[in-house]
Amino acid sequence: MRLRSLGEIVSHILFPRACPLCGEPGRFVCEACLSDVLAPPSPLPRCAACGGPSPCGRHGTRYELRARCIHRDAARELLLAAKYGGAGQLARRLGEELAVLAPQGAGWTITTIPEHPHLSWLPRGGSHLDWMARGLRARTGFAVRDLLRWTIRVRPQKQQPDARSRRALPRGCFACTSTPPERVILIDDVSTTGTTLERAVSCLYDAGAKEVLCLCWSVAVR
Repeated sequence: MRLRSLGEIVSHILFPRACPLCGEPGRFVCEACLSDVLAPPSPLPRCAACGGPSPCGRHGTRYELRARCIHRDAARELLLAAKYGGAGQLARRLGEELAVLAPQGAGWTITTIPEHPHLSWLPRGGSHLDWMARGLRARTGFAVRDLLRWTIRVRPQKQQPDARSRRALPRGCFACTSTPPERVILIDDVSTTGTTLERAVSCLYDAGAKEVLCLCWSVAVR
């Protein structure tokens, strides 16, 4: 473990934290560990609707999904730490790394998959996805808006027993909270089957969006 500055040591005493990968104190994630995670090339874009390469023959780029990492090993550990460890700054840091996947040009608005209804008691803006959106905003300058809400109570996808159950997510499970802008970046943490993203993207298009791009920290290997 590398020796850090006195300020970092004091910070760790007052606000204990450590890199979830190597245990280095005073950091939400050390840059060396993050660099190792991001060293492999990002997965190729895929279609969230059918799972094939994007652009695909059926949907073009309508449901394009870009991910930073494969959902395994250290990349998975980092995401779990950001999601369940209460480390908002770690989630923000992961969101910053999504900037290399973001589209060029102005006029895009960032939104996220909303928290499930049973978590509605949480303070607005406090979820790991909200923090990831802030990180992406810091790197791109794009605005952030809450555009989606759940219309039904459903079991979270991570609690579904298999891929078939995940794909059974009802259509119409999302509604827009307001008319979306024409160009939307939709953030989720991880994509397994792509069903949640596909349902959310379809909702945004139905409400008036013209272009939607999905960004995730990680994507499951199919």
